[in-house]
Amino acid sequence: MNELRPLLGFLVFAVVFVTILTLVVRLAKLHVRGELPYSKGLGLTALFVGLVLLIWWFVTRGDPNERLVQQLILPSPMEVLKAFGPLHFEQGLVRSALTSWLRVTTGFALATIVAVPLGVYMATFPSIAAFFRPLSLAGTYVPIVVLIPLSMTWFGIGEAQKVGFLFIGCFVALLPLVIKDIADVPAAFLDVAVTKGASQWQLVRHVLFPVAQANIWDHMRGVYGVGWGWIIMAEIVLLPKYGLGGLVGVSERRSHTDAIYAVIIVIVLIAIACDQAWRWGGELLFPYRRTEE
Repeated sequence: MNELRPLLGFLVFAVVFVTILTLVVRLAKLHVRGELPYSKGLGLTALFVGLVLLIWWFVTRGDPNERLVQQLILPSPMEVLKAFGPLHFEQGLVRSALTSWLRVTTGFALATIVAVPLGVYMATFPSIAAFFRPLSLAGTYVPIVVLIPLSMTWFGIGEAQKVGFLFIGCFVALLPLVIKDIADVPAAFLDVAVTKGASQWQLVRHVLFPVAQANIWDHMRGVYGVGWGWIIMAEIVLLPKYGLGGLVGVSERRSHTDAIYAVIIVIVLIAIACDQAWRWGGELLFPYRRTEE
């Protein structure tokens, strides 16, 4: 029975959370897909962050022996801030962040070079799709974690392993998305191009890919973000000298929970910055799709 108590607690939390959220939606009389001014949206986001920080401070305030949540589980905000000093001066936090960023970007770029053209061809030519179908199925059913030991076998335990692991992970995730984006292009576009005398290659080059490229960009943006979680997994296993995952692994072994939370904050900040860069890039490349996010 004791083993079921955490599950029951999660169930109660889920039911209460959904109930409260539903009441807010009903009582506030929110409009379906209604427009939200940018300033108001930013204010609501800031309100959520403020509430999280307030709850965090409340449950970790006071003497470590008198807190609602033990220090080993959740350190206070000030303890996490103090952890940045040792991480930077003793463990190379900035260099680790740059190293992880370079690994993620390199593996993702290599995966994109292969996955985008292959996905376009698989969605366009049935013979290509039949030949490479196992690759798209692998991305759906094979857990990403099993690729860590396989990447060690194929690429060793050095830098190539981490980039190779990122390449495989991003490739199997991006390929099905590209296939779907190309397949979702309305047949009417092709019909019009055929009546204008377009060749088979022109249908691919000037119709299918241009129509789908904005959606492909959005999916690339998502896969790049998920790639950060994957590289942290690989770095925790092998504990390289530099890398955010390595810092998390070392801090976990030393029971430095405050340092773990500090690294998580760094990862979140990097993710926000990269996501904004992708967003701005999308607005420059596809200005006709500008929407408030």
